[in-house]
Amino acid sequence: MDIKKLSNHINGNLNKAEMGQKPSEPASQKSPEDFVDKVSIENFNFRNNDQLFAKLELSKLNQESANRLKDLKSQISEYQQAKESSAEAARETEIGQKINDPEVWDEIARKMIDR
Repeated sequence: MDIKKLSNHINGNLNKAEMGQKPSEPASQKSPEDFVDKVSIENFNFRNNDQLFAKLELSKLNQESANRLKDLKSQISEYQQAKESSAEAARETEIGQKINDPEVWDEIARKMIDR
């Protein structure tokens, strides 16, 4: 896509009126440095600070792992409760289906052999 063909691009400068802002002076009098695109992340400090960026990414991964662990715990408790009722009810749970799935056992075996 060529940015020069966009409707809000006039003579190399963005038209602030079309961006929902009141222009303080005509676009022809402004330099290209006066305009900032909405998707630019250059001005955010976290991109310049690698340590902070790494901490943010680690925090996201930790949250994902915590959510996954909660899901697994709830599946295990569901399976244990169903197992107390009957073996058939346990087989119908998500973990019960995985336990009886030959593909799951093949994957486990492959992972053990690859170690």
